[in-house]
Amino acid sequence: MGKRKRLAAIASIGILALVLALALSPLFTPRATTHAMKAGNGPATTIKGLLRLSVVGNTAFIVDAKGRTIAVDANPYGVAIVPPGMPASSTPGSLKAGDILVSNIGANDTGTTLVRFPAKGGPGSLFNTVANPGTKGPNAEAFNTLSGNMWVANASGNNVQVFKPSGSVLLTITNPLFHKPWGLAFNHGVPNPKDGSVAAFFATNIADATIDRIEIIPGRVAPTFRVSQIGQLGRSGPETKIAVTWVPSLRLHGAMYSDVLLAIDGAANRIAAFPNSSTRTAATTRSMDKGITAFQGTPLNAPIGLTLNPLNGDLLVVNQNDNNLVELNLAQSRVVGIRLLDNVPVDAQTGNGSALIGVAASTDAMGNLEVFFTDDNTNTLDALSVY
Repeated sequence: MGKRKRLAAIASIGILALVLALALSPLFTPRATTHAMKAGNGPATTIKGLLRLSVVGNTAFIVDAKGRTIAVDANPYGVAIVPPGMPASSTPGSLKAGDILVSNIGANDTGTTLVRFPAKGGPGSLFNTVANPGTKGPNAEAFNTLSGNMWVANASGNNVQVFKPSGSVLLTITNPLFHKPWGLAFNHGVPNPKDGSVAAFFATNIADATIDRIEIIPGRVAPTFRVSQIGQLGRSGPETKIAVTWVPSLRLHGAMYSDVLLAIDGAANRIAAFPNSSTRTAATTRSMDKGITAFQGTPLNAPIGLTLNPLNGDLLVVNQNDNNLVELNLAQSRVVGIRLLDNVPVDAQTGNGSALIGVAASTDAMGNLEVFFTDDNTNTLDALSVY
């Protein structure tokens, strides 16, 4: 999967020692359980107001269903926060709003675990049933806010799986257009009258840099899934990692667009936008559409992960080649801020030192922005927050 992590061959005790060293370093401190705003100041709404880096928890050593600490094949990549308003499940131990899920893609893209951090805190616990054969090399996660289910893109499994909030697999979707699924996003229930779909997910493929639309079409017994292709971005090597997110509307270059899928075009240091993503004409074989350029150039530096700032709609992007978090105002084509998240130098040729993959954002109890990200150098879920 491009860069291979150096920690994969380190013994368990070595990983624990590294995590402990990070926890005691000046850059990383234990995550506080409460937040407070400085007197007289309003909430921090951009990354410029976030001062503290902390470790939420480890993804290599987690707690299983029996409460035992187990070692798993780590390499944390995808991260997603259960959004507010998700339909609640009556099954004990099911996901709740504010929980964070991290996917372990594994040292050779053969990882099988999804790790749950309840209420944004550690320690991490096993979410999924590891015995399920379809969960292999999981990366991106996205929630169906209508049903409460969680979707996962499995690169090595070459499928997209739908999980119940309890952690069991509801179904596994396969299709000839899938070529190592990587990125995943939900359109929040925008229908497509052309074929009767009530909602859609978007999945990207690292083997051919394509973007697929997976439409959910209700049926008498069970829904069907119509997969078509809406675009293909530039190649940056044998594997092209395209993260995606969806917004209901977006102003770009003075024009207003709706139903917009945003995608990372890493080979061109570019953010691509696909308006009318849920209804635009799609191909059942191959599409060459590269979308509209929403932003391009520095400070993007081999971007790999993205999410939305829930307070102002800015785009938050993490870079592979410098371990920076970048905040962009796409409507104004303006760089809002840049923050270093891991101070290990990156070798752009080999990828050594590159730490960042997944990123997600929410607000703390006082209304401040907080950003969560996976660090592949340390096998941890980390946070950037006010305090």
